[in-house]
Amino acid sequence: METKIDSAQQDSSPPPPNEPPLSTRRVYFSSTILVDLLLVLGVVVSALIPRILLALQLDVVTDEVVYILGGKVYLPLLKILPKYSLQWQYNYEHPPFVKILIGSAIAINAAIGHPLGELFAARIPSILFGTLLVVMIFLLGRAPFGRVIALLAALCLAVSPWLVYFSALAYLDMTMTALISIAFLLVWHAIHRPWLYLLIALLVGLATASKYTAVLAIPGMVLYTLYYFLGIRWRIPKAERPRVPWLWWIAALILAPLVFLASDPAVWPSPLRLLDHSFNFEMNHSIRGHLTFIAGHYALHVPQWSILYIIAVKISAFVTISALLFVFIAIIQQVRFYLPRSKVSAQAASSSAFLAIWLLSILGMFSLLNIVVGTHYHLPIAAPVALAGAFGLATLLRYRRGQLFVLAKPAQSVTKTGAATSSTIGATGTTTRQARGLHIRSAIVLALLAIMLVAPHLIGLVTVQDAEGYTSEFFQGENTALQVAYPGYRDGIQWLATHTHQPAKVGLIALVATLQSGTIVNWFSYNKDVPSRLTLVEAHPNDYSLPYSYLIWPMHLIQRGYAIPQRWRDHVVHVVMGGKTVYCYVLARSLNSVSP
Repeated sequence: METKIDSAQQDSSPPPPNEPPLSTRRVYFSSTILVDLLLVLGVVVSALIPRILLALQLDVVTDEVVYILGGKVYLPLLKILPKYSLQWQYNYEHPPFVKILIGSAIAINAAIGHPLGELFAARIPSILFGTLLVVMIFLLGRAPFGRVIALLAALCLAVSPWLVYFSALAYLDMTMTALISIAFLLVWHAIHRPWLYLLIALLVGLATASKYTAVLAIPGMVLYTLYYFLGIRWRIPKAERPRVPWLWWIAALILAPLVFLASDPAVWPSPLRLLDHSFNFEMNHSIRGHLTFIAGHYALHVPQWSILYIIAVKISAFVTISALLFVFIAIIQQVRFYLPRSKVSAQAASSSAFLAIWLLSILGMFSLLNIVVGTHYHLPIAAPVALAGAFGLATLLRYRRGQLFVLAKPAQSVTKTGAATSSTIGATGTTTRQARGLHIRSAIVLALLAIMLVAPHLIGLVTVQDAEGYTSEFFQGENTALQVAYPGYRDGIQWLATHTHQPAKVGLIALVATLQSGTIVNWFSYNKDVPSRLTLVEAHPNDYSLPYSYLIWPMHLIQRGYAIPQRWRDHVVHVVMGGKTVYCYVLARSLNSVSP
């Protein structure tokens, strides 16, 4: 609950017996702001550092080349608007907003003299939005769920190998996930601050202009709003009920599509026709499918339970099991809220209903995706799962909001006549500070919560090379569970550079035109620091001869049915791994050509 202090008018009468004096409340209010600032700084550092380090470390991942080239193509087209260019149709599968951000980051880096590598510059939008998501979970989650739950959920995702990995790549998904998750969090706050619906509309428009799948979060936002105004609002005393903000809703409904169109210059010449073209592309792509490995099988389409499976693989079991517990807690609380003489407050009911609707609606809507090329398709589920996990575990361990620090009992003094007086309010009406003490049991519970919610992800982040190979306690490596996204070419080449000494030709096994997709941007353009004695060539799994001294064969191709040929299977000299996940195999035509 917020503490409001009116500095213009102060009541000189003593405060009620159970309420701390005004001077104490002022000190507590100021210290709370300072603590929040320190916590925000800690969250920023916890999220930003691993994302920067991983972005500097990771090799180019296939789709990054497409988006980086898109950014370079789109940015110059902004100068000739509203004139239309057919170049806007490059990578028409996805809208251009994030690609324009990527192109802008590259252009700014070039304008100031290339202090950063181009690949790292292209990854800056994902780094920033990945960090912003974590910070806003804490800032916006404090009011509905309390500081402890919001902080633990934020730290859980700050060090989550799953989120850190995709925050360190020039992908579309992290920017979209951050925008749509922040928009969803604001829906709870907008009940009492209806002007926030305009900000929500802005974020929804930008998220949709980042990746079309953002629209799958909108039904949950609408559902919670309807539930609050049709259900919870009528249980609140009439004088305290928020008004129904019809005009703000109408304005938001108009603003969201306008923001989307403003952020998608590719459709400006003929919005209806070009959007129809784009949506049909998406639909046809979905109908045709995309070869994906999941749960030990590869297929063109994934079952609807895939989202649950991906969550179980990529998020710690302590979080997912606790999130499941929260769903039952929320349902029970909603039932109790509507019972006669209920002691469940409207705020408590609205908070648990909000989080439950957020979690279940994202699960339901994103399960409708029948192609999931990689786990990044389901990143929008991360925030509600982390918050629900923290909420459920805090409830299980009986941690209650606001119990960490308690007001100490005022000391008693004895007057000459033997009467006991309080040191907080003296006989003359003077006051002294009332101390706040640490509640030992709550501190112990808080430590347990931090260990269970944050430690597993932190351990995974620092022990799994390149982070992508992290799996939860239920699984032992991604090889038989999910498609491995990280190809590990650079890691394999670095190993060859260290363990070989003669000139050699190295075949990088990839699908056709994956590594050499363009003359301006491709895998080779970002890996020019290879020893000159190693000649690198894009090779293909169906090539018959494979006339190379060495091969680097990514696991994701094996998972998709492109197995290592029989004559090479006994020639594995090194395995690039992250944790217990294989990224790629290094194979040598002659086993004697490498040193131990």
